[in-house]
Amino acid sequence: MIKNIAFLCLLVTTTSSFAQYYKTYDWAENPTIHEISAEDANESSIGILKKHIVEYASGDSDQIPRRFETEHTIARVNDDKGIAQHNTVYIPMYDVKTVVDIKARTINSKGKITLLNQDNIKEVKNVDEYGDFKIFAIEGVEKNSEIEVLYTVEKEFDMYGSETLQTDYKIKKSQFLFIAGALNSNIKAYRTTSNFEYIKVNGKDEKLLTITDVPAMIDEEYSTPKANKIAVVYQCFPNGQNITQQMFWNNVANNVGNRFFAENVVKKAQTDVDKIIEGQSDLSDFKKAMLIDNFVKTNFTIVKNNNEELSDLDYILENRSSSDFGIMKVYGQYLKALDVDYEIVVTANRFLNKFDPEFFIPGMLRDFLIYLPSEKKYIAPDRIEARVGEAPFNILGNYGLFIPSDFDYYFSKIVEEDPDFSRIKRDMDISIDDDFEKVTIIEDQEYYGHWAETSRAVLNLSSEENIKEYKDYLTGAGIEDKEILSYSEANADINQVGYNLPFKVKSTISSESLLEDAGDSYIFQVGLVIGTQSELYQETERINPIEMTYPNRYNYEIIVHIPEGYSVEGLSSLNIDKSYIGRTGEKLAKFESSYKKEGDKIIITIEEFYKTHEFSVSKYEDFRGVINAASDFNKAAILFKATE
Repeated sequence: MIKNIAFLCLLVTTTSSFAQYYKTYDWAENPTIHEISAEDANESSIGILKKHIVEYASGDSDQIPRRFETEHTIARVNDDKGIAQHNTVYIPMYDVKTVVDIKARTINSKGKITLLNQDNIKEVKNVDEYGDFKIFAIEGVEKNSEIEVLYTVEKEFDMYGSETLQTDYKIKKSQFLFIAGALNSNIKAYRTTSNFEYIKVNGKDEKLLTITDVPAMIDEEYSTPKANKIAVVYQCFPNGQNITQQMFWNNVANNVGNRFFAENVVKKAQTDVDKIIEGQSDLSDFKKAMLIDNFVKTNFTIVKNNNEELSDLDYILENRSSSDFGIMKVYGQYLKALDVDYEIVVTANRFLNKFDPEFFIPGMLRDFLIYLPSEKKYIAPDRIEARVGEAPFNILGNYGLFIPSDFDYYFSKIVEEDPDFSRIKRDMDISIDDDFEKVTIIEDQEYYGHWAETSRAVLNLSSEENIKEYKDYLTGAGIEDKEILSYSEANADINQVGYNLPFKVKSTISSESLLEDAGDSYIFQVGLVIGTQSELYQETERINPIEMTYPNRYNYEIIVHIPEGYSVEGLSSLNIDKSYIGRTGEKLAKFESSYKKEGDKIIITIEEFYKTHEFSVSKYEDFRGVINAASDFNKAAILFKATE
């Protein structure tokens, strides 16, 4: 009997320490339709509430904490588009141990409530490569209804997590409640001015973030909307642990360093290196790195799966097949064999995640680069089109964790060392035949940096149809009836041995559509010769900070020959000057076009540049003024008028 009482006491003690909050959290017993403004009624849907609760529950001191997550949403649907957006619910099953509860209901405009039929909940596997989901359709949905969903799942314990609090529709109230109990924890919110407040849960202070009137995140041009959403990241540690951010980063640096910095060069790698530098001597670190990069990207294939062999150095060197993780070991072997000093960079795609050096979350450690400090250049091992140079455009501007060979580490923003790395130079010579039937354009072009990488990748790795489309882009994009009379390329090979050698194109095209008959005169659509241009004529308020793909520059010289017996009018449309001035007074972006007339020639010069890829959203009007200036030039036309 005494044993039974002792067991009962232990059971009560253990289970009482798991007084989970989710068991008492519930939706309103008697729901009513929420009042919304006339403005919100014009939206297809409005989020009335989006609330996410993360709850860590600790039991005995030697137990791993349990992790529960609760999601509660209420969405108002105002039209068919809104209904389609919300009437199917997907609940991700990644890391889910147990589904505790799922319920949903619809409240129509007359107050009728339709509850979810639990038999309608299905499980589907690997939806669009995003993993497994519970899925169900919402019944009884009409225009001006509200859809309410509330579910709780228990997940595998993880010390780290994140949650996005912003969607592609407006939300009246978005909340995140973080319950850590007696466990040590950290939490941080991004891209909001709202602060966490403390509320009592089971007698302890827990953190609640409330954000009202969250705007819809829209996919604006020159932005990174996925990475810009309001989000929360958090850490929670097992009983008795309190790990600092420095400890996390030290652990990463040591783990990465031990894997990617070779102590010894294996025989197979040395054989490869002998072949790589065969017949060459007195090589610079840059030349060595470039030869290695060309060799790896020519001879190895990166496979996207979790096969452990693809991370084994011996297997990779023998089979020339690797994971994107394992290929780093190959570079490490070759660089060590040639005595090239390098550092490993761990970072993230800036279009998906903004790397934060002050808060460790494994989810942002997605991309690896190799940095050559003596050259101030990068190798991108998993980017087949890239060669030794500046960082890939999807990494540019993010922070990175830099790990030297001593496994120490530092953080740095990944910027371009060469501000003119990516640029385009175009020279055109334009003539019009005597009867004004067609225009002939002889053009020389040079593409540098990321422009060159993209061009070489398309022309060497794409399908015939894509190559055809790209050659159309390279020879007067947007000129509808053009005929390509000649076309040639230089430096088109994807493997390069010099730094930033330009990809060159020479072409001759003719077109009739650039000319328009105007009685005894002819209108020449001269602006169309620079190709289709981006436009920013957005009238709504800008949501996202401005981020271009990469800094770039354009320099054009366009020579137009004036046909004999004709004068020219309307040249003032060729004079455009728009600039974006930075805080220091420097021009960070500019579009400037001008002309001069020399005898029977009009010489048009254009300079357009963007010295950085990041611009202040507070000066959005200035930025789009520069972008739209190029579009305005694209619409420019001049008049040839008979002089007799």
